[in-house]
Amino acid sequence: KFDIVAKLLILGDADAPRLLAELEKTETSDEAKRYAYAAKAGIAFAPNKAKFWDDFTANKDISESWIEAAFGSFNSPRHAELTLPYLEKALAELPNLKRSRKIFFVNGWLAAFIGGQRSEQALAIVNKFLANPDLDKDLRLKILENVDLIERAVKIRGRYGKG
Repeated sequence: KFDIVAKLLILGDADAPRLLAELEKTETSDEAKRYAYAAKAGIAFAPNKAKFWDDFTANKDISESWIEAAFGSFNSPRHAELTLPYLEKALAELPNLKRSRKIFFVNGWLAAFIGGQRSEQALAIVNKFLANPDLDKDLRLKILENVDLIERAVKIRGRYGKG
């Protein structure tokens, strides 16, 4: 149920906030609260994205599992213009995340923040970050594993248009 409502929120459906509120009234488990939190990350409103970014990076009361659940909704390719400003910040956050989060957190972080982008501008941000000769080797490899999708999208759009 929450996945459906999350998708509706990402798409900007007018009924989605009401549907989520109804679900939150009937589904009250900890797991349901996590799903509701993740769904809300998909609301395409700049202040909402800023709130979730702050949660991801500064709110110590939000658990990793909640943040990981919200990655996809926050970084929906449909919201790429809203989340592009967070790409460089997300990359800059990597050394801290590597030190302070569990091992697979960084992989999910990169998959979401890089995977939610499709533009030449996003690719330029990633390539600029990769150009740093002091970048940790492990982080460089993790970034390279995730940048392929943007590279392909840019090539396809360059050849066939943005469509």
